[in-house]
Amino acid sequence: MKQITELVDRQMREWEMRRERPHPQSKRGPVICVSRDLGAGGRSVAIKLAEKLGLDLMGKDIIDSIAEDLHQQRRMVDILDERGKETLERWVDGYLHGAPIEYDEYAKALIKVIRASAIHGNILFLGRGANWVLGVEEAFCIRIVAPLERRVKQVMEYHSASKEEAAQMIRETDAQRTEFVKKVFHRDHNDPSAYHLTLNCGVFSDEQAIEIIRKAMTIHGVLNDETPMSA
Repeated sequence: MKQITELVDRQMREWEMRRERPHPQSKRGPVICVSRDLGAGGRSVAIKLAEKLGLDLMGKDIIDSIAEDLHQQRRMVDILDERGKETLERWVDGYLHGAPIEYDEYAKALIKVIRASAIHGNILFLGRGANWVLGVEEAFCIRIVAPLERRVKQVMEYHSASKEEAAQMIRETDAQRTEFVKKVFHRDHNDPSAYHLTLNCGVFSDEQAIEIIRKAMTIHGVLNDETPMSA
């Protein structure tokens, strides 16, 4: 828990420093959402992609930590400039009155955190339904999948689990994620139209997957050919 708190504080400080640095002509950096199946290798691809593009990485632990902490939520919104605050307030208000979302307190906080983070730009969301919050109009959305056999093998290695245990973890996680998206966003977790790109990482290495993503983002206009990629 201490580590997560430190990560949240570090992220908040970074946003505060960006706000204080005047860049009137600067363009907001890319916003990427990565959805992945357990054991498909999406976490590894997301981490490496964020490092290469110099993006902040927002995963489940950080998003949930902020969503559950009202103080951090207020601090996040306060970091936005006035225009950003107005945009967020209009968007949330519009969603409350029209979008097909089941708004318990956690869902409200989750969506507020994702929307406020996206306003800052230069960020990669890993999971937590960020692609459903932002959509393909406001973020570049990627889905990472892999054959079941590979997923089982990956989970066995990562969790030191037996084949049966790994298969059960995958079944349970798939069911939970499907239910989460259905309950909160009333959408189908596997709807291909919700993503710009779906990658089978059972046939591509992490490096190949990152290169495919980079090219797709360049074609889409999210990146340009001069966008630097870290080694």
